[in-house]
Amino acid sequence: MITWAWRRELDPADAAEVADLLAEAAAYDAEAGFSTARLDGDGTGERHHLVVEMPPVGSRGSAELDALPDVRVVAYLCLTVSEGVGAVQFVVRPPFRSRGVATLLAEQLDADARGWAAVPGVAELRVWAHGAHPAAGRMADRFGASVEDAVFRTLRMIGGSRPFVAELAAVRRAAAEDQGWESVPGHRRSIAPDDLEILGRAEEELSLVAGAGRALIGVSRDDPARDLATLTVLRDGAETRAELKVLITQALLVLQADGARMVQSHVPALDDAMVSVARELDLVHDQSDLLYRRRLAG
Repeated sequence: MITWAWRRELDPADAAEVADLLAEAAAYDAEAGFSTARLDGDGTGERHHLVVEMPPVGSRGSAELDALPDVRVVAYLCLTVSEGVGAVQFVVRPPFRSRGVATLLAEQLDADARGWAAVPGVAELRVWAHGAHPAAGRMADRFGASVEDAVFRTLRMIGGSRPFVAELAAVRRAAAEDQGWESVPGHRRSIAPDDLEILGRAEEELSLVAGAGRALIGVSRDDPARDLATLTVLRDGAETRAELKVLITQALLVLQADGARMVQSHVPALDDAMVSVARELDLVHDQSDLLYRRRLAG
């Protein structure tokens, strides 16, 4: 049904087909908010590309498969290995989903000496699943992966006829310099394109004059959706819960004054203080992004 092979570099033909697959998947998944793989992988490390192919129409072994598009590359996996950890990004071309491609590939990568065992230095796999992706939980259960971490995407309405009201505190506003900050490593680079664009709206760093706490904030300045703002707390562990509450409160007030009507914020799910403050300030849970971890046989 499928064939596959690792590549350290994609040749021009493979690169073009993979780019087409990723563009098709990103457009298809945009409404659901699912992430897609990227050619540049996940962070820094030794990169390996897995190209999954299907035979041409007429030689696929079934009329059902022959009815699918006549394309060569039907799935793509990017593995970035650093210090024994392989960060996985994987996507199947939309018309070929729910056909057993992912399950069959995972089985073969385990059983075949050319699979995971052929990648030097990788002892465990980590992969992000975003939102209620129908296949993520099933695949995790089947292949013995466990949830290692999670990030909650939250939303908060502000402004309009029912504005957010709170006591003002002294804050500093400066140009944002640390826009690539992540509460959980690898999360930012793995999220859906629309979420990445919203994170990119952060133009300022907000900090408390009296107390610890910094946050990246911003609204879009050049499109009709500028009323959707981004808020990211730059958590370093020095802040008390009370300071976190003041910081997020002031960020909401500033964004409201800047014209925002809704704020999107990613909250690290294992940070009890952040989760507690987010709930107290009515940042409503919208989506869970789960980081799965799987040890490979030694």
